Amino acid sequence: MKIIVSDMSKLEFETSSNLKSNVLLEYIIDFEYYPNYFPLQLKDVKIIKKEKNEIITEEKIVFSTLVKNTIEQRSLHKQISVNQLTTEIIEGPAKGSLVTILCNDTDSGSEIKISLDLKLSMKALFLKPFIGKFYQKYLTALIFKISKRAESL
Repeated sequence: MKIIVSDMSKLEFETSSNLKSNVLLEYIIDFEYYPNYFPLQLKDVKIIKKEKNEIITEEKIVFSTLVKNTIEQRSLHKQISVNQLTTEIIEGPAKGSLVTILCNDTDSGSEIKISLDLKLSMKALFLKPFIGKFYQKYLTALIFKISKRAESL
């Protein structure tokens, strides 16, 4: 895995999957399944609105650092193309944050590039190092768990 950190709020990393990008993205947009991947961190994910290429979800995320914090947020997920998805946090302490996932097919599956532009409210600013690490671990683990789930079906 390659990790690039341009500053404390921007993070880019790459990973790979044995799934082709179109199959991988189908699993990635199955948001309501996410608590099965991360039962301790994601208490709930609900689809609030679904249109052609846009989905709005509501998530309850648990951060266990020195103190256990539950964050509620809403996210707008847009499928930009057959191999690109963007997620904007539209409500919650990370409002304005943007995650971009770009998948490119390879001979053995796909390469995934993930970019995170993290914006935090003043009261959540102290969690920035934890949240950045959480997203990196969470998104990398998500790709791995999706690949394992697809293999078992």
